[in-house]
Amino acid sequence: MVPIARRGVTRRRAKRSAYATSMLEEAQLMSMLESGREPEVRALLEAQLKRRPGDVVANKVMAMIHGAHMEDDKAVVYIQRAAYNAPRDGSIRFMLANVLMSLRRHKESLAAYKECLKLAPNNVAAADGAGKCLISLGKLDEAKVVFESAIAANPDVADAYGNYATALVHTGKPELALKIADRGLQRLPDHASLLEFVAYTSNFPCGVDNTYVRSVHERWGKAITRERAGALARVAPFTNSKDPSRPLRVGFMSGDYSLHACALFMAGPLLNFDRSAVVPVCYSTVAHSDGGDSEFRTRCEFHDLAEMDSDAINAAIRANQIDILIECSGLTQGQRLRALVPRAAPVQATWLGYPNTTGVSTIDYRIIDEHTDPPGYEKFAVERLARIDGCFLCFKPDRDTPEPALTTATMSKDSVEPIIFGSFNRMTKVNDETIEAWSSVLRAVPNSRMLVKLRIMSEELRLETAARFTSRGVDASRILTVPFTTSSREHALMYSKMDIALDAFPYNGTTTTCEASWMGVPVIVLAGDSHRSRVGVSLNAAMGQTDLIARDVEDYVAIAVRLSSDREALGRRRLGLRSIMDQSILTDAPGYARRFERVLREMWKAYCRGEVGA
Repeated sequence: MVPIARRGVTRRRAKRSAYATSMLEEAQLMSMLESGREPEVRALLEAQLKRRPGDVVANKVMAMIHGAHMEDDKAVVYIQRAAYNAPRDGSIRFMLANVLMSLRRHKESLAAYKECLKLAPNNVAAADGAGKCLISLGKLDEAKVVFESAIAANPDVADAYGNYATALVHTGKPELALKIADRGLQRLPDHASLLEFVAYTSNFPCGVDNTYVRSVHERWGKAITRERAGALARVAPFTNSKDPSRPLRVGFMSGDYSLHACALFMAGPLLNFDRSAVVPVCYSTVAHSDGGDSEFRTRCEFHDLAEMDSDAINAAIRANQIDILIECSGLTQGQRLRALVPRAAPVQATWLGYPNTTGVSTIDYRIIDEHTDPPGYEKFAVERLARIDGCFLCFKPDRDTPEPALTTATMSKDSVEPIIFGSFNRMTKVNDETIEAWSSVLRAVPNSRMLVKLRIMSEELRLETAARFTSRGVDASRILTVPFTTSSREHALMYSKMDIALDAFPYNGTTTTCEASWMGVPVIVLAGDSHRSRVGVSLNAAMGQTDLIARDVEDYVAIAVRLSSDREALGRRRLGLRSIMDQSILTDAPGYARRFERVLREMWKAYCRGEVGA
């Protein structure tokens, strides 16, 4: 007989055990969901939860359904219930932590990740989540400890290094990130994901040798080619007619058919090609639901590849008889470069989304211009260089944004209000050399301010950003920070707080330079020695703003001083810049489409002559 004093405890334990018991099989439910029977699964789950509200499997699967529909506020209710009834289940605790992070409930998410790590100390993904939460909470030193512990516990797991390195990049420390990734490559020298990270991240710091940058991209390209050896063995010859003058089917493969910056540049050529010469075919590698792909879907042949593996993508593109395939992502998010090994089209090229070589031997061309890649830059790319006349980009501005307006500093030539310099580039691009140049500008222009955007906004990160300037003799009060915003209108209006934009280097801004100019903010750029450090040169040259292109840091500072010293002239420039941009080649979509067509035709003729391609 159970003593009376313990009956309540016993009953509570028995009740909890009953709640955790499930009559549902998770594997069967997941199979039903994968076969498209979601309504049936929901009905089963709802019935079970009425009988047993604490059923672990029912709550877990219901949370997964809501999560798949981006309904995290609903998913969290179910996954919390599942976690309560299965306190020793690390996978459920991990799901809970992920949902809480999605809801930006970082303190609760951190606690859940820590519980997960207690149950599974070697869980690299849980350590990554905990580290990200700590960064979001401004606890950078604690985050470093978590990431280093994950490496110590998993020295031969690439993600342990990659997660830490990625977090460092997002907090503006690319140099340190490369050191962490290099530690991983010392143990895993041919690991494709680590090589990809190092190749991509080598674009950010100053002083990285361009020959080395090419070599690490080539190492990555060779790594994925080895992965694709089986597919290469099965390759079939192309049957496309080698008529040099016939209409061309040109595929554009991108993960950014959405309300994304790259879509603003893809629209120009794709929606203005002469269809008797070039028929554009869109291949989307990422599923989007924001409606940004609607115009491409309406006016172009459009294919969704998001759920396909590399072999299926390759086969789908081949089946569509594409003549030239242009991938638009490079090594950025959403890239599917493996699908282009072996070739998916007779001629393959890269354009737009990445400021460097892909390193992939089956990609024949990089589409650039004479400003970004002057003669001699061929040595930095695996691909041949195909130069579009004028500028390799065409920007589609948002014509619904407000007209440029003067700040109080430029309303009058006698204004004593501080000049506001600014940059809305990701802080990933803002290395120490860039900060030193910006600090030199602030020291040379008394009482001026610097406005920057922080992707992760916390007091510690704000103070750390300010400290990068104060260590160079600039008072913290002169550093203004604003958070990222998802509203394009709010983002545009933020430019009204800025008088002069300062570009980052060596990895220049692209969309930020175009947006700033459209909002009447002149952008000072520094001409470098690589494509990534010369995009600003191309954009400003396209708009006739060559006086804003600096030869070196000293010239960069001098231009800033000159612009800020004549407020009346600066005000006129700001009010007239949109019109200048709107009449330039940078926004002339029909003209750009004709120039693009000429480059494509030359590629195809070279293929027909047997000089390039499959």
